Amino acid sequence: MLCFAHAAGCASFFRSWQALLSSVTVHAVQYPGREDRISDPAAASLIELADTVAEEILHSEQEYDLFFGHSMGSYVALEVAHRLQAAGRGVPAIVVSSAAAPALRPPVPYEKTADVLEYLTQFEPLSPEIRQEPELLDIILDRVKSDLRLVSNYREYTGKEIDSEIFGIVGAEDIPEIRDGLPGWAAHTSSNLRAHTVPGNHFYLRAEPPTTLIRAALSRALLATQD
Repeated sequence: MLCFAHAAGCASFFRSWQALLSSVTVHAVQYPGREDRISDPAAASLIELADTVAEEILHSEQEYDLFFGHSMGSYVALEVAHRLQAAGRGVPAIVVSSAAAPALRPPVPYEKTADVLEYLTQFEPLSPEIRQEPELLDIILDRVKSDLRLVSNYREYTGKEIDSEIFGIVGAEDIPEIRDGLPGWAAHTSSNLRAHTVPGNHFYLRAEPPTTLIRAALSRALLATQD
């Protein structure tokens, strides 16, 4: 499986998942500008980011049975899956986590610091320790704003449909716009949307990664490849 992180997230967010999913090979996309890619310039658009990831996959021999996208990562996963399908290497299933369907996502601020901080409090407020370190806060906010800009300006989803089965996961305590927008993902698949509500908020997966649902999605994905 291949994982796509949330805005300002890193590949290491999924590092512990390999031990939890011992029968699965867990990979994660490293977005530019973080961890071992800290010196790489940020993507100019979500489409550019998806193009780059899809190109790398197509140039490799790696095949994936499942994509897992969390929040912003759900939109990147959709776009990458669409490109792979067009190239004849579609992914059997994708999981969209804590993300309303693209057309139903709530407004995303990315310019004014005060607006961004208020927006973040709905999901995972920055800790007091970070807020008290101006230099560290600036670094984090630059990354957050850059990724929120990608989401806010993402408009190319119209008419995008993939053959992959879509599994949607949302926390019962996530904001209403995201909970209510989950069913809209049905418009982006010619297969099925299987929506699930789990305990927790936008970052429910920190406390309880959805391993049972991932295994179920992988099982269905493997069956689909055998049809």
